[in-house]
Amino acid sequence: MSNTWSPIPTGPAPGPRGPRQAFGQQTSVGSAWNGAGLTRPAPVSKPAKTRENPAGTGSMTTSTVLAWWRIVLVVICLAAAVVAPLALSNNRQAVQSVNAATQQMLRLENVRSELLTAEASATQAVLLAAEGAAPDTGYLDSLDSAAADLIDVAQSDNQDRGALQNISIQLTKYSGLLAVAMNTGSQQDMQRASDQLTLQVIPSLDQQISRQTDILENQGGNQQWLIAVLAVPVVLLLVASIVIARRTRRVLNLGLVLALLGAVASWGMVTQLVTTSAASISAVQTSGVSQATAVAQAYGGVTEAKAIEGRMLLGITDQADGAQAYTTATDQASQAIGELGNSDASDQIGQLISTHEQLMAATDRPSDDLVASAQAPYDWLTEWLAGQSDSIGTEVSSDLSDHAASVGRLAVVVGLVMVVAAVSSATGLSGSLRRYR
Repeated sequence: MSNTWSPIPTGPAPGPRGPRQAFGQQTSVGSAWNGAGLTRPAPVSKPAKTRENPAGTGSMTTSTVLAWWRIVLVVICLAAAVVAPLALSNNRQAVQSVNAATQQMLRLENVRSELLTAEASATQAVLLAAEGAAPDTGYLDSLDSAAADLIDVAQSDNQDRGALQNISIQLTKYSGLLAVAMNTGSQQDMQRASDQLTLQVIPSLDQQISRQTDILENQGGNQQWLIAVLAVPVVLLLVASIVIARRTRRVLNLGLVLALLGAVASWGMVTQLVTTSAASISAVQTSGVSQATAVAQAYGGVTEAKAIEGRMLLGITDQADGAQAYTTATDQASQAIGELGNSDASDQIGQLISTHEQLMAATDRPSDDLVASAQAPYDWLTEWLAGQSDSIGTEVSSDLSDHAASVGRLAVVVGLVMVVAAVSSATGLSGSLRRYR
């Protein structure tokens, strides 16, 4: 028995050996794992990146998002290209309606004043006519002017031809009665002519003036809603630019930038124009109408007072009734001239009243010098008021006509710009869409 000690193995018994590996032969990792009796774990695959949704921000692919935004932006821009010009066209029509109503009101006021001037001139002509001599026919100029203005009124208003034709008939009748009264010098004939004017013609004219004033005051020019409508494409283009930039990893899309600039420019122009239109119409409805009304009331009050004075001197009107009517007419004229703020005109009104009192205080037939002295302030006032009426009408017509033309031009520009914005947004998004398909 040998005394040599050897350790007792404590590990598991070795398994059967495989074939001996030749010297220099390489052993793979898998064969090493298998040789040890173990299974090699399967490799972990990494998720593949996709170009369709690089940010992973939603369930829709980038190409789908681009396609939907292209449809939305094109539809919105084209809708704005249609709605904005139509709304601006309505705005232009509102401005033109205000201008037409103002001019019509001024023409009717002129007709009224010219007829009262004709009667005042006729009574003054009778007073100044020498015994056996025919009165001066200067009143015919006022009648001709009134008839010409009434024709302009009828040509400018197609909605109330019947009422205007009735006024024309009444005016023709008044002209005939006045001509008869001037030829005969009869107080009864003058009374019939005066009644035709004050009871028939003037009330009909006042109805038409009131109608035009109502049209003018009820005409609206506030289109603030259009500002909100054109803000929609601006907001959507801005949101689309942000969304597309995040999806495509590109800060700017040239097509969207151009479309956004066009939409912002259109919104700014429309905002300024709508605000200006509302201010222009409001100015006419307040300042313009008040001035025109003040001039018309002053003109009517002065001419009516002079006509009453002539009827009183001829004995056609009772002195007490005439004095009351004269005071009412001059009070109206004084108040209206006070609104116009002209001190010279106020002085002339005072002189007109003063000379009237002198005429009424005369015991005998007033002298020609006194009648002429009473005529001077009347002539000054009627000439000045006629000039004021023409000035107001010309100024209002010029301002509103220019503004209406600007609205018409801007309507075309806004429509074209929004069409270009639609094309630009579609082109810009189509280029991006091709890269993601």
